[in-house]
Amino acid sequence: MPPASRFAALHWRSLFAAGAICVALATTLLLSATVRCALSLRYGNEEGCQIDATLRGALGLSLLLWLLWLGAAVTQGLLPSRQPARNWVLALQIVGLALLGGLLNRRLRAVGAPDSAYTLQILLTFASCICLGLEYRQRARRGEAHAERLRRAEQDQARQLDAARTALLQAQVEPHFLFNTLAHLRRLASTDAVSAHAMLTDLRRYLAAALPELRQAQTPLARELELVRAFLALHQRRIGPERLRLHYDIAPGLDDVVVPSTCLLTLAENAIKHGIAPQVDGGDIHVRAGPDPDEPGLLRLELADTGAGMGSGSGSGTGLATLRARLAAAHGGAARLSLHLNQPRGLVARVQLPWP
Repeated sequence: MPPASRFAALHWRSLFAAGAICVALATTLLLSATVRCALSLRYGNEEGCQIDATLRGALGLSLLLWLLWLGAAVTQGLLPSRQPARNWVLALQIVGLALLGGLLNRRLRAVGAPDSAYTLQILLTFASCICLGLEYRQRARRGEAHAERLRRAEQDQARQLDAARTALLQAQVEPHFLFNTLAHLRRLASTDAVSAHAMLTDLRRYLAAALPELRQAQTPLARELELVRAFLALHQRRIGPERLRLHYDIAPGLDDVVVPSTCLLTLAENAIKHGIAPQVDGGDIHVRAGPDPDEPGLLRLELADTGAGMGSGSGSGTGLATLRARLAAAHGGAARLSLHLNQPRGLVARVQLPWP
């Protein structure tokens, strides 16, 4: 047990509370004596009214109980922390305080005859209640502290697990996408050197934007948009600008807003794979970012496509499931990912984040 917590019961609030409880317990004697005195006076027995003696006895009992509590609080910090030694020393503490109470009672005369067995029994009861009460209170505090440590450890493990999942997802830089891009680049190199050079420039842009994000959980929106632009530009060159038309609608002043890394990239991958690629004529992709018009205080990130729409694979992939888990771990219920039907066709993937 840390030294700072050994004598936590000696805080001034605890001293005051213990004193108030002792006075309240001792006052019950005064109340009963007051009732007896009133009855004695009513029936003309003035000798039965000893309110002064009872008042002194109540004050003496209050002081005795408080001193016993103080002794228990001081000696509790000296008890060993391991069992069963603590239980044995706790028993010795109770006996010692009862004997100390007997010595104090000789001066205060608050409980029975000073040296009678009945008085010693009462003092043992007082000492047991005080020592065991403090012991159970301390054990409860240790239990609460241990539960808090477990809760924090669980949260840390959850964050580490989420970070590991994020790193795993981000480390998968779409091998099929890269292989297809390199294969297309190879064909262009032998047929259209200018287009091959432009595609190589886009690939370098994508890798330069993607590689720094592999170990990051969050990123400025400007870098996320740069990554998405490079990714979509590569796909546009690979499948043709007539099959993939790109549009961007980004509200000003959002460059430094921090968002989960690769969140828009995940939506873009989903749109290409499930929306644009299955269609012979392709479609449009609109990337939007700005304050949520329906829910003030939220940032809305959207990626809308005019592709195949809500198919069997839409929204059920590993990428979107991992993104949902990341949003829940980082923001709880304040952030969410939702899918909506686009008009006249396609899908809208929307991420809403707390902002500013």
